[in-house]
Amino acid sequence: MLDRDNLKAVAAALAIVGAALLALSQAHAQLPPIGGGQAVITIPGSVESDAPVEQNTAGILQEDTITATSVTTGGGGGQYQPNTQYIASLDQSLFSGINSQNFAQWFPGWQALPPDSTDTIAIPLTNALLTTYGQALALAQSQAQELEGENFSNIEAISSNATAVLQAIQANTEAQLQTAQEIQYLRQLVATLITVEATKAGEELNERAQEEATDATSFNLGLAP
Repeated sequence: MLDRDNLKAVAAALAIVGAALLALSQAHAQLPPIGGGQAVITIPGSVESDAPVEQNTAGILQEDTITATSVTTGGGGGQYQPNTQYIASLDQSLFSGINSQNFAQWFPGWQALPPDSTDTIAIPLTNALLTTYGQALALAQSQAQELEGENFSNIEAISSNATAVLQAIQANTEAQLQTAQEIQYLRQLVATLITVEATKAGEELNERAQEEATDATSFNLGLAP
């Protein structure tokens, strides 16, 4: 059994250990970091450990809010206007003369001309041809006038002043739609050119064919000179 002196020594040692543990719980342990300098290890639950975490959390929430607002705030659209009615009106005018439905009627090919071909064929055909050529010219002039009035500065201004990602995306979509619309105008002009060239070629070939057919018929009937 321990005597009185030994008990006093043990009690004193326990008191020293307890005081050291208490001091450790109220202080920071200083340990050298790997890269040099000093690293502070803070006891969890202390004020020093909570403050950085709260600041980081607040910063993350702020960045998330900014990002969410940027990708959900629109306002860069609404500038595009479809041109379908305008294109339809141009096509209707263009095909008011020679078109695919009456092409064979006007250009029958190898067929002898009747005696009254001037009144029944030549005059009406001339009018139909002039209608086609005149409408093609009017169409080109209409598109040229439309081209003079084109102005994309509104789309450019919206893109430049966009303050959100979604706004910029919508403005870019407007620009792409405008590009597609210009391609539609170009396709319509190509269709007009094809119509004119096909009509002209059909007229020339049909004229030669009917002349030769008429000569052949006259020869067979013994009417050739």
